[in-house]
Amino acid sequence: MSKKSSLISKHIRTLTKPSRSSLATLSLLALFLAGCGESTAKAPAHAVSAAAPPIARVTTVTPERMTIRRISEQPGQIEAAEVTAMYAKLAGYLETVSADIGDRVKKGQVMAELRVPEVEADLKQKRALIDQAQAEKRQAEATVSVALARVLSAEAKVSETKAGIRRAEADVARWQAEFTRVQQLAHERALTGSLVDETRSKVGAAEASRDEVQAQVKSNEALVAEAKAELDKTRSDVLAAAAHVEVARFEAERAAAMASYQKIEAPYDGIVTRQNADTGQLTTPGTTGEPLFVVARSGVVTVSVGVPETDAPFVNVGDPAHVRLLALNDRTFDGKVTRTAWALEPATRTLLTEIDLPASDDALRPGLYAYVTVVAEEHENALTLPATAIVKDGGKTFCVTVADGRAKRTEIKLGLTEGKRTEVVSGLREGERVVEANAGSLTDGQAVEANEPQADTAKPKT
Repeated sequence: MSKKSSLISKHIRTLTKPSRSSLATLSLLALFLAGCGESTAKAPAHAVSAAAPPIARVTTVTPERMTIRRISEQPGQIEAAEVTAMYAKLAGYLETVSADIGDRVKKGQVMAELRVPEVEADLKQKRALIDQAQAEKRQAEATVSVALARVLSAEAKVSETKAGIRRAEADVARWQAEFTRVQQLAHERALTGSLVDETRSKVGAAEASRDEVQAQVKSNEALVAEAKAELDKTRSDVLAAAAHVEVARFEAERAAAMASYQKIEAPYDGIVTRQNADTGQLTTPGTTGEPLFVVARSGVVTVSVGVPETDAPFVNVGDPAHVRLLALNDRTFDGKVTRTAWALEPATRTLLTEIDLPASDDALRPGLYAYVTVVAEEHENALTLPATAIVKDGGKTFCVTVADGRAKRTEIKLGLTEGKRTEVVSGLREGERVVEANAGSLTDGQAVEANEPQADTAKPKT
């Protein structure tokens, strides 16, 4: 008999008079002992379960090689490559208006004309001043010719008087010799004293004539100097007159430039997007008020997008970019990053990035909403895993490989991530079987039952 049965029998024997309370006590005692028996029976099974974890069923994949990219997908907007608000530089009245919204214009095409009479009058005056200055220059050039003739005349007189000096000196020498001869004859009493006096007078007259000629030479030389000074002055007058001509010409060019502002011309090939011009309207110079026209450059548009700071350091000019337009049934246009702002916007922490696209038709219009994909990096033939196969624990990155029915945590180094796949730079070999999902629940060395490797479909779009 068991110990439990002995206790029941002993308790029954002690009861001499059966009652409801004694019967209830017996019932509770029987239930207690029965529960103890069940607990004792189940204990061995629980111990076995704790000692041997169940075999885990897992799905495995093998790493695959493919091209993987670092991409930034952000909303953007199409803008015109250039937009010019056109104002009048002059205050005047619009005489003609020949452009309206939607019109295509060519560079230099006249879109409107002003009427400014005072500007036209000023231009005529400045052109007349050119004629006046040119006439003054011709007059100065004629004065140079006259002054040059005076110089030549004075120089000829100098030459002539210098020749007279030689004749006068010859006369002086002849009369001095004659005076010496006569004086000798008079000393010998061959001639009278009156002849000596007469000869002396002749010598004095010759010397006086010589002195007169010499003085005339100096006078003529002074005239030459005066004539040359006058010549220099007239030449300076010619230079001044020429400068006046240039000044008048520049003034006329300035007046012509101001007159040209009477025509409002297209700055480049484009399309008129706004028009606020009416015939007879008085224009105000400057950029106050509404512009007469707004022109957007045609042939090219710019797609602007803000790249987040996490991707901004990797975006460079020349990176491939794809622009998708919802308004055109997800039509995609391929291009390249044309320019970046380099510095991030403080308010949004984004990098302004622009992609120029040729706009050969009217499909790409300023203001359209776009989704922009910028390919910042691209690694070809990269070894990749599904993102679900990667475990991060304690600052390290792992995947769980399966070999010989056992799980093994393998530390790996990651590279780029695109969509649902991540590049494995090191730590994993091609062909190894890797647990596809819930790898973090497995312990190192745990027994697993793995299916055959399956082809992974979580590949990034190319």
